Amino acid sequence: MGEARDSLRVAFVAGSLRKGGAEKQLWYQASALRRLGVGVRVYTLTRGEHYEESLRRSGIEPEWIGRGTRPPARLLTLVSQLRRFRPHVVQATHAFVNLYAAVAARVFGAMSVGAVRGSLRRCREANGAWARWLLSSPTALVTNSRRTAEELQASGLLDPARIYVLDNAVDAGIETSTHEARVEPISRVIFVGSLAKVKRADVFLKALATARLSQPGLRGRIIGEGPERAKLTELAGRLGLLPGGVEFLGERDDVPALLRQADMLVLTSDDEGVPNVVLEAMAAGLPVVATPAGDTPDIVEDGVTGLIAPFGDASAIAERIVTLSTSPQWCRQLGHAGRERVALRYRVDGLAERLVDIYQAIAARKGSPRDASVDARQR
Repeated sequence: MGEARDSLRVAFVAGSLRKGGAEKQLWYQASALRRLGVGVRVYTLTRGEHYEESLRRSGIEPEWIGRGTRPPARLLTLVSQLRRFRPHVVQATHAFVNLYAAVAARVFGAMSVGAVRGSLRRCREANGAWARWLLSSPTALVTNSRRTAEELQASGLLDPARIYVLDNAVDAGIETSTHEARVEPISRVIFVGSLAKVKRADVFLKALATARLSQPGLRGRIIGEGPERAKLTELAGRLGLLPGGVEFLGERDDVPALLRQADMLVLTSDDEGVPNVVLEAMAAGLPVVATPAGDTPDIVEDGVTGLIAPFGDASAIAERIVTLSTSPQWCRQLGHAGRERVALRYRVDGLAERLVDIYQAIAARKGSPRDASVDARQR
C-alpha cells in the first residue's frame, strides 16, 4: 500500500445518519480513512441523527445539505460545499443518493463511488424507474454483499468490472471486551432489527411461542423500532407471549451489552445484504439461527457458527432454537467459532486500506489524469 498522504480527499454523501447498518459502516469507513491520513468530509441529507455524534468524536463534523425539499436544491448545496474541499472521490453510502455523488463528482472531475446495500430487487422496489440511473451513473459501485454483486453482474445494467465488494466491518475488540460467560440453562433469545415487514419479526414471535411449548423457560427480547411495532405487539399477545415471554425494548444505544446478555440471536429476514447484527452477535460469542438472506449463509456456516433455517418457517426456526437451548456445550462451541470467524475476516483493522485499494483499482481502470492522482497520493 505504501505511506498514506493527507492530500487524498474523500467526500461521503449520506442519505441519513440514523441508527442503521449503512450508517454504522459509513462511520467505520470515514473514521478509518481519517486515521490513515486521508482528508474526509461527510455531507448528509438529514440532521439530528444518531451517527452525527459518533462522527464528531472521530473528528469529522457532518455538513448538512438537506436545505429545501427538491433534489436539485440539495445538489446545488452539495456542489457549493464541495467546492471548498475539492474531493478526489465522492462516495455515496445509500443507493438513493448515488446520483448526488455521480453528478457532483463530474463537476470537479472526481471519481464517484455508488452504494448498493441489500439485494438488487430491494433497490429496484425502493427506487422504481430511478434504479437504473442510480446504479449506472457512478464511476463504480461498491456493495457489501457478494450475492448482490452477482445479481448486478447478471443484470446487464453496467459493466461487471465496475462492481466491487467491501465486506462489512465490526469493531470486534469492543464487542468482545466484556463478553459474559454463558450460564445454564440457555434461555435468552434476542432479535435485533428494524420492525419492518422485510425483517419478519412476526416469524420470530411465532418461532419463540412454538419453542416455549417444549422449553417454557425461553424468553425473547426484540430490539428495534418500526412501522410494524403495533401489529407485532398484538401478535405477541395473541401468541401468549405477553407478559413475560417477550420484551419489546425499542431502539437502544447499548446493543452490544444486550447481545452479551443473550444466549442466541435469531435473524428471520426475507432480504438482506450482509446483516451487521449477525456479525456483532458473532463477535459477542453468540450462536446465530438465521434465514439464508443475502450473504448470511457465508457468515453463518450451518452447524459451524450457527444454524440456517428456511425463509418464513417458524416451526423450523423453533426447532433450531430448542436444539440450541438444550445443548449448552454446542451453543458455546458455535459461539466461539463465530467469534473467531469475525475476528479473522471482518475486523475494522485494515478497513481503510481495503477501501483505498478499491479506489486505486477504480482509478487504474478509468485512467484519467485526475483519477490517476488517487493512486499516486497513496504510494
